[in-house]
Formats: sequence, C-alpha cells, structure tokens
Amino acid sequence: MSFVVASLEDRIDQALSMGALEQALQLVANAEQQQPQNAGIQHRFGVVLMRLNRAHEAFAKFSGAIRLNPLSVDTRMALAQSYMAMNDGWSAAAWVSDACRVAPNNPAVWGQLAQLLASQKRDSELEPALRSGVAANPDSKMLVEALAEYYLNRKRYTEGLGVYEKLVPMDPRDTKNLLHFGFCLEHTHRLDDSVARYRESLAVNPDFLEAHVDLAGVLWRLADYEGSLHHARRAVEIDPNHPYAVRILGTALLHLNRLDEAEVQLRRALALKPDFPIAIVDLALLLLLAGKFEEGWQVYERRWTDTDRMNRPAFFRPELEWQGPLKQPVKGKRIVIYAEQGLGDVINFIRYAKVLQDDGATVYCVIQPELVPLVESMPGVIGLKPNLNIEADYHVALLELPLHYRTNAGNAPRETPYLHAPADKSAEWREKMKKWDGKLKVGIAWAGHFIHANHHNRCMPLSEFKAIIEMPGVQCFSLQKSDGERYTDMAVDEDQLVDFTGDWKDFTDSSAMIDNLDLVISIDSAVIHLAAAMGKPTWVVLPPNPDWRWLLDREDSPWYPTMKLFRRGHAEPKAAQMARVITELKAQKKALMARQGALV
Repeated sequence: MSFVVASLEDRIDQALSMGALEQALQLVANAEQQQPQNAGIQHRFGVVLMRLNRAHEAFAKFSGAIRLNPLSVDTRMALAQSYMAMNDGWSAAAWVSDACRVAPNNPAVWGQLAQLLASQKRDSELEPALRSGVAANPDSKMLVEALAEYYLNRKRYTEGLGVYEKLVPMDPRDTKNLLHFGFCLEHTHRLDDSVARYRESLAVNPDFLEAHVDLAGVLWRLADYEGSLHHARRAVEIDPNHPYAVRILGTALLHLNRLDEAEVQLRRALALKPDFPIAIVDLALLLLLAGKFEEGWQVYERRWTDTDRMNRPAFFRPELEWQGPLKQPVKGKRIVIYAEQGLGDVINFIRYAKVLQDDGATVYCVIQPELVPLVESMPGVIGLKPNLNIEADYHVALLELPLHYRTNAGNAPRETPYLHAPADKSAEWREKMKKWDGKLKVGIAWAGHFIHANHHNRCMPLSEFKAIIEMPGVQCFSLQKSDGERYTDMAVDEDQLVDFTGDWKDFTDSSAMIDNLDLVISIDSAVIHLAAAMGKPTWVVLPPNPDWRWLLDREDSPWYPTMKLFRRGHAEPKAAQMARVITELKAQKKALMARQGALV
C-alpha cells in the first residue's frame, strides 16, 4: 500500500513541476480518497490548490496536514503562505515564528520571519527575531548579514560594528559587507580602520564606485585632501553621471578651496539629482564661503529638505513661519526665533534678535537650555527652553534671518558686545583670578566636540600651544570644557594652564571667566563665538578649509570686529601656523597688557 501512495505522490509532484495543475488536482484528490489520514497528501493537496489560487481551500488542507503531522516545518510555512494569500500577514508571521520554534537551526525559516516582520514594520519584534536566529545559527552568513544590515539601516552603528566584525571573516571578499563595515567604523569615529576596510573592498573590486565615494569622504576628514580628490575622480571616471560620485568630487575640490571647480561639480550633481539634500547644503556653503551671499542664502534655505539632519521644532506651523520684513513687518508683533544647529551657530546669529527688536518686535528665543541665561543678557530678549511653547505671531529659524535681512560680508550686524556676563558672576571670577594680575590672561581651547562631523578640522594637539603656555608674562586658562583629553598629548603644570572648567555650571560661568581674560586663542568652536560676541579680543586658529563664515583670504571676520583669523595652507604644518600666532602674541603682548592696565 505504501508503494502505491509513494507512486501517487511522485506523480503529483511531477504534474506540479510540469505545470499540469488540473492533472495534479485529480491525482491528489484520488490519493486523498485512498489515504485520508496521510499528512503528506494533505499537504500536497494544499500546494495544488495554492497554485490554482484557491487559498481558502488550501488553508483547510494545510490545517488538516498539521493536525496529522504537528511537527512539520514545511506545513507551517505553507500555512503562512496561505494566510499571506488571504491578506493576513500577522497570522502568517505567527506560523513562521512557530516554525522557528520547531526548527531553530533552519536559517531559511528565520530569514522568512525577518522578511515578514520587516514588511509589516514590526520593528520591535524584528531585532529579537534576528538576534535569536543568529544565536541559533551563528554560521549562517544570510542571518548575520541581515542583523548587520538591520543596525546599519537604523544608523545604530556601534551595534552594527560588532555584527560586521563577525560577518566579514565569513567571506573576506564580499565587497558590499566590507563597504558597510567601513561605514560603521567611519560613523563610530574609527576613521583609520574605516579607510582600511574601504581599501580592502577596492582591492577585490577596483571599480567599486561606492567604495571610492565613501573612501573619498573619509580621507578628507583625515586631512588627506589629495587622496580624497583622487578617489572622487576615480568614482566619476567609473560613472560620470552618478550623482553621488559627482557630488563627492565637488566636495573634494571644495575642501581644497578650489571653489570654481567645486561649484561646477555640485551644480552638475544637482542637475543629475535635483532632490539631493546634502548636495544642496554643500552648494549653499560653497557659495557663502565664496562670498556669494545673495544666492548662498537662497540655496541654504532649501536645507530643510535634508530631513536626516534638519528637523523643525514641535511647535512649527508653516503658516506662522516668518517671510521677512518686506512681506511681514514685525512692528508690534511677537516673534519666536528657534535654534536649529549647534551652540556656536546660536551665539553667532542671535545678534539678529536685536535687529528684530529695532524693527519693533518682541523677541523670544527657543534655544538650548544652557544658553538661555546668557541670551537673556540681551536687553528685552526672552529665552525659552526647547520643550516650552508660547503663543506668537510668527516664528523663524535662526539661520533664516540672514536671508531675510539680505546679509552680506559688508552689511552683517557687527556691533559687539551683544552678549554679556552677569555682573555678579564676573566679579566673582575677577576675585578668583586676581592672583594672576600682572600677567596677560589668555584663554585657550584646542578641541571641538568629538562627535562633530568636521571634528578633524576643529582640533589640534595641546602641544601646539606649548610655547604660549610657557611664555613669560602670560598666564593661560583652559576653556576646554569637554573632549580635550583626546588631544592632551603633553603633561602640563596646573600652574601654567589653570583649569576652572569644572566650576562652570552653564554659559554664564564661562562668559564670566572670559570677561576677565585679556585674550582668547582657540580653534573654531563655540568658545570663539562667545568670546567675540562679548567683544573680547579673539584669535582663531583655522584649518586649511575653513567654515564658510570665515570666508577666504582675509585676517578679519565679517561677523566680529575683535576677531583675528590665523589661516593655514593645505601644505603648511600646524606648527608653522602656531609659530605665527606666537610671533603675533609676542608683538601684541605689551599693548594688550597695557590696555588692561597690567604691568609688563
């Protein structure tokens, strides 16, 4: 009897493979009459009915099969398929999940569960499912890769890193996984390791465009500007019309201050892909750096299309967004300025609060909490924390204001000081720093926030300040609140570099300390904006490719009258740049000390 059934099953399978569905249906119906309790035949009956698009009937057959063979993984998967055909994805996922329970060492079943959960956007269940699948099948490249890509796609780079460390050795020549491993390394600030993975990917496939693009993007962060340009050019050679390749070529040229060439490439990238937010911002910043303010501000207004990096506040209402003084005069109106970027940007552009006040507005500022007390030193300005709301006639993003007031390098509101330290705190710090009277008090900062994408351009080893710290007649004070230890490459006597930053509670403390300094020397960070906004002499040690607001080829700043810019060529070492700072400091020391009434 078993021989007959086996023969029927073979004939059914053969008919299915040939697409003879009606013949298969007749065969399976006959087989069911002979063996109504045979789970295999019930299962095949369901398969034939599914092929005939009769999902409800198929479901009944699969249900019978699972009762006869409760441990069948194939029938569980078939039940899931029938539920999908009946538009019941949740029940389908439940059956696949049960198949994983029955056969935990079957990677394909876990892979199917992951696909179903992902398609149903059940993210909270997807990660545990993938982790369980990998735990049960640690040698399954498919599952490990799925978990790695889960983290990558959600920008959870630290977690993704650990998975890629297991995945890449499974197939060291898989260029896609090498690329993604490098991407995770790059976004966890392991830039040298990231470069190594990108190069490994290119060693396998020298024409891998994406690897050239990503390698070009990370090399400029390591100050290898020519290397960045080389790989950007190679990417464009591989595909001259690939918008990401053209854009990275534009940025590589931009980082070399080759602005005319960079502008051509960035405009071409946008011609190839008009909805390209990061290229829009790149072009805007290039135009501003070049001093083409009118067009630069207009292009920069499109930065809001970059939803990965830019987000409006919760209280944002399009109809209340201010359209500028010509279209919407603010006399007698209440207007909320809201921060959109970093602390330095707020300090730099909060100057426009006074411009709005001069036009007759009542000004509220929704900014970072640590800046609220400082900003309220501006007469009449009301600072609010981001989680607070207020009824107002208009609101406006802080960096929209230069556009609305048609700001250029010649008409920027430049009057300082516009921020002030609290008088009582300034007096306290004066007393605290009194013991160094008679010396030139210089505040220094040598590193910006480590997580900043442009961090390599916003830091330098503390040893570069050694000659300033040890200069006779000069007393240095640290203005380095955080991340400085990464670049503290020399032991410093605490009497030579006094560090009071542990006593700072907010920006009113740092402003009060700065108020009692004679000079601030720093890399490009929030510190220099604060010092210059207070009218303090401020020297900025700039990288070869400076932030747009410092423009090119000038020692003064269009934003701050007390600021001096120390520039550096791409081939010039930092030590040579700092030597010019030191020479200038020596030349200015007597005058600066005399200005403060100190003894030389």
